[in-house]
Amino acid sequence: MKRALAILCSIVLLVVSMSGCGEPGNANKTIRVKLSAEPATLDPQVAQGTDAATVITSLYEGLCRLDDSERAVPGVASSWEANSDSTEFTFHLRTDAVWNGSVSKLSGEDETDTKPTPVTAQDFVFAWRRALDPTTASPVCAAMMCIENAVQVHAGTLSTDKLGVTAKDSHTLVVKLRYSSPDFPSLTAQSVFMPCNEAFFKFAAGRYGMERASILGNGAFSIPNYGWEHDQSLTVKRTDTYVGETTALPSEIVFSIGDVSSTSSTDTASVASIADSTVSAQALDAVQAMTAGKIDVASLDVSMTAQAKKAGLTVTSFQDTTGGLCFNTQGTFRSAALRRAFVQVLNRSALLKLLPSGTKQADDILPPAVQFGGKAYRSQAGSGLYLKQSAAAATQGSSLWPKGKTVTLLCTKDTKPLASEMLANWNQAFKTYFSLNAVDESTLLSRVSTGNYDLAIYPYTPASADAYTALACFQSGQSGNFTQLKDTDYDRLLNGATVNSSSLAQAEKYLNNNAVFYPLYYTKHAYAAQSTLTGVLYRPFGGGLDLHNAGIED
Repeated sequence: MKRALAILCSIVLLVVSMSGCGEPGNANKTIRVKLSAEPATLDPQVAQGTDAATVITSLYEGLCRLDDSERAVPGVASSWEANSDSTEFTFHLRTDAVWNGSVSKLSGEDETDTKPTPVTAQDFVFAWRRALDPTTASPVCAAMMCIENAVQVHAGTLSTDKLGVTAKDSHTLVVKLRYSSPDFPSLTAQSVFMPCNEAFFKFAAGRYGMERASILGNGAFSIPNYGWEHDQSLTVKRTDTYVGETTALPSEIVFSIGDVSSTSSTDTASVASIADSTVSAQALDAVQAMTAGKIDVASLDVSMTAQAKKAGLTVTSFQDTTGGLCFNTQGTFRSAALRRAFVQVLNRSALLKLLPSGTKQADDILPPAVQFGGKAYRSQAGSGLYLKQSAAAATQGSSLWPKGKTVTLLCTKDTKPLASEMLANWNQAFKTYFSLNAVDESTLLSRVSTGNYDLAIYPYTPASADAYTALACFQSGQSGNFTQLKDTDYDRLLNGATVNSSSLAQAEKYLNNNAVFYPLYYTKHAYAAQSTLTGVLYRPFGGGLDLHNAGIED
């Protein structure tokens, strides 16, 4: 009897051990992520910011994904090929790719239909046309301007059906580009390129992306019932309908919104005591929450890098942002001569001594990480393009300043020393009193993006590493154009028949010479994570986090 029982136990142990074969120990875990703010929408064609990008990447999948070297790998498209000059791409979609639910059941058309709706090439055509439709007013469509006729469609001079994207059949998508772009497949991993089912979009009736019930994704995760508690948290769980190159590793991801630290006064004091005085309460909250084991990963204020490392956290950062002086070109500073005067009276050498902690001097608008045609853009376009000081131009411009007129310079706490130096320069040059307003970063970003400012010290992060996309942000009519620039000469430089590194350099020089944006420093975006967290892909240029392969080591 004892021998039989021993044999039975051995068999049970063998079965249990075999059932775990091939599954890593860090799989099927809950990944806890702190968002800086709740996304206003999870509609991929209009959602802005790294927080939205992180959530959308878990809910949707584009034609391609990106690997840990930022190279395109199969997503919904299992393969693709380009013509000889990379101006036309043909993507072959997986025949087993599906939406996370039945559109006919979700819309109430057929309650008995439980079979997930297939993802088709037409879903991409509809999504891309919608993103570029001027009535959508997408603030994130600059990356699409490389597509044939995208500029004209976005301007409203061509109908959306003239956009250079067609569904050859249900699983073949053909994309034509304005110019050669070998890296185009990598762009399709961005949120704005995600598919959209037209029937479900119409069913959502203006609420698409706003609530769980108005979201239909095709990614490895979906939002369960009651999974989105506004202002508190958003939970996504791994689906059993997703079919891709790899199965998602986490069983669920919990995105926390707002204050999640809940640390003791001792924990709070220990972290706060080593923090810079300019660090926001939100930045402290993220580090405190990780120190207390409440979350696994969060964005990090770069000034907190040393403190995070000292607390035993893993820090990942990338230099993808240029900080500088920007003007609202549709207000007081409509005149390029006046803008030049404000830039050219500045004491640049004095300003460079006051750069925020952890930043590096910037002599160009586009940061070094930007590329064009698969090569570093700066090595092709040159550097040091910033507008140089000129007493003559400053004198000419100062005569344009309305007597008694005053404006306010918008900045953050960490750029306040820069702002103060600028004000001293302007007060002396224009014999007028100017003021500054130091606000938190979220307020600054909001006010600048909506045009509610005169001039500001602003951190510009391009929408992608592509140089054309970075410069297209300043085109007339672009919803993401934070300078409000409307300049036909600049538009012609970007929309010409030939697009190459030389034409892009001319466009960047134009922005400098017309004092649209005056570069001062390069800064980083950073994330802090628990040392046990593995497999997270950190995306520069606002791409957020890819948590598909995230795990936690025991």
